[in-house]
Amino acid sequence: MFVKYSKYCAFVALAVTLLTLVAATVVEKVAGREVALVNVYGAWWFVALWGALALAAFSYIICVALYRNKPAFLLHVALAVILCGALVTFATAERGYIHLRQGETVRAYTPDKETTTRPLPFDVKLVLFDIEYHPNTNTPADFISFLKIDDAIARVSMNKIYIRHGYRLYQMDYDPDEMGSTLLVNRDPWGIGLTYAGYGMLTAAMLWLLWRCIGWRGMLWTALPVTGLWMYISQLNPMTPVLRSPMLAAHVSVIMASYALLLFIAVTAIAGLCSRKQRLRFYRWNMRLLYPAVFLLAAGIFIGAVWANISWGRYWGWDAKETWALITLLVYAVPFHRQSLAYFRSPYRFHLYCAIAFATVAMTFFGVSFLLGGIHSYV
Repeated sequence: MFVKYSKYCAFVALAVTLLTLVAATVVEKVAGREVALVNVYGAWWFVALWGALALAAFSYIICVALYRNKPAFLLHVALAVILCGALVTFATAERGYIHLRQGETVRAYTPDKETTTRPLPFDVKLVLFDIEYHPNTNTPADFISFLKIDDAIARVSMNKIYIRHGYRLYQMDYDPDEMGSTLLVNRDPWGIGLTYAGYGMLTAAMLWLLWRCIGWRGMLWTALPVTGLWMYISQLNPMTPVLRSPMLAAHVSVIMASYALLLFIAVTAIAGLCSRKQRLRFYRWNMRLLYPAVFLLAAGIFIGAVWANISWGRYWGWDAKETWALITLLVYAVPFHRQSLAYFRSPYRFHLYCAIAFATVAMTFFGVSFLLGGIHSYV
């Protein structure tokens, strides 16, 4: 009886979380980003919702003795560590800005949404601000602040941060006369390390599960299109300075390979719905393909998070496309629990779910840009 109750609580909590994430992107579109950040993403009840989901999930994990399945248990532990890291960042991280004119020295920063300054344990002086341009163009390739921090000379530019006494300095903006620079200051001594430890555990768990489910040959087959996409994208020359990072090619290629696999699964799912004779074969096929598809999506999301932390000082900003990518990941993770959810043991119902679930991919890839907007919007 308790096992049934804990299963009910876990999956209801997941459903409520998914619906909340969908609603939050609508709130952001209708009422504005600040309203969504204050009343949803930054609200205590939103944090409590994720906590309730984690507690319900771990209660069920213990009830069904998932620890006997070591890679699956490691994967869930990794997700819990990532959530803990996010909670620690939410509760303890410091974030603010420094504005410097050339030759000026400061020893304080202004926290977000505050007017009073907080002290820094070191002096920061802007020696020179410089803009590098693409060859033979007037298009900026990089923004660089040359700083004197105590007695050391430091260079801070797009995708190149400087760390001192646990404080991370990022290049954010510059004055129109190019004689001043704005730096982001971020201090998160515990949250980042905990979150990255979770990413490492998740990577190990996904590789372990992939090896068990599709073997080395399947993993190699999965790696080939990703490598091809990475080689193609890495040859592109992005004009925006923040995009000049090797992580761009990795992030985009892994995400695109995932979406291609999910599209293939949706097409074969529709074929399985239409052909009773081939339904079981497509069911077995798609159940195996679901592992690399979902794990590539997870890897792409977390590569993007690391890149965002390097570039903007935070690994998650609740942009609409980020949120919908997370929604897609959670939606496609549900069929993995077919031992708990009898619905997915039916080939017909599994195919029906995969066909409908592809709407989340379409929303993430196209719908966000055309309907919701955000920093990932390309229209």
